[in-house]
Amino acid sequence: MKWLSENYKWLFDGVAGAAAISVIGYVIHHFLGSQGPMAAKKRMIEGTAEELEKNLMPRVEIAGIGDETNIEKVNEVVFELYKEALSVVKLAANLLDDAANAKGGWSRNQAICAGLMIRISKFMLVVTQLSAKGDRADVVFALDRSILESAVNLEFLLTKNDDAVFDQFVKLSLGPERELYDIVQANIAERGGELLPIEKRMLDSINGVCQACGVKIEEVNQKYGDWGGGVRQRLKALNKEEQYVAVQRLPSHAVHGTWVDLCMRHLKHDVKADVFLPDNSFTNVDARLLGPIATFVLEPTRLYLQRFFSNIPETAKLLERIEDVQNRILEADAAHENLMARRAP
Repeated sequence: MKWLSENYKWLFDGVAGAAAISVIGYVIHHFLGSQGPMAAKKRMIEGTAEELEKNLMPRVEIAGIGDETNIEKVNEVVFELYKEALSVVKLAANLLDDAANAKGGWSRNQAICAGLMIRISKFMLVVTQLSAKGDRADVVFALDRSILESAVNLEFLLTKNDDAVFDQFVKLSLGPERELYDIVQANIAERGGELLPIEKRMLDSINGVCQACGVKIEEVNQKYGDWGGGVRQRLKALNKEEQYVAVQRLPSHAVHGTWVDLCMRHLKHDVKADVFLPDNSFTNVDARLLGPIATFVLEPTRLYLQRFFSNIPETAKLLERIEDVQNRILEADAAHENLMARRAP
């Protein structure tokens, strides 16, 4: 087993103090083309158990957290645990078995799964950067929804393990591109066939995406529904439908800027006068926006490793780390909730 590694370190500035961890991985975006001289160098690393452990964030110790009386200290510990979980997701997303290494990369279905994990790790990284400021919960809440939905999609695809479901995931995502394609073609026709440079770039981008998945844009229906029946149905298939409100609906307030979001985070209501004033402050990030998300994304990460790397001995070490960090997060979350319950209403 091997992974793609970079010659630099991601730096995390934690609320508990500066902490640096090495997070490996290299992502080649299909729109970037050739890499310039400043691009990070990538190299292949042999995935021994020792190397894998060395390239994960050090294990966060939580001894005595159940007796902690300072809720901010618990928040700091959960923040560090979140970063540890991120390092596991990032590492797993960049693994190659011998077959994939020989071909120079993954086949489409595994690439979709790995791509979702890479997306999750990028969003988690930004969450750590925002959370280090301490009071960016208004934005973190919106990012959490994107992370959770990607985790649901990943778990659903891995659980189904069906080419037809992967095909649907690909084809139904191209609806917006088909609509843009039709608009561009109509505009070109109105000008008698003249193609503007911006339209050429749009069409080249659409063509590149379609070529990568083996679909012709003319075959795509722009009015397709949501793949897998929608997020609620995907959660139902995973026996997690009861989590739909927490995973999708409530965080959607922060994404769409609903009245609830405005009322709770961006406006101050004077109850007596029944008028509103602007609220330009940010709310604090605490364990509730970090711990549950980290444990949620580690579950499909575990499934990914079992699905594609079950025959590799080193995988057991990663699976042990996933279970270990999940248990530590749950313990820290319980300590946080205990302190929240003691607070005066």
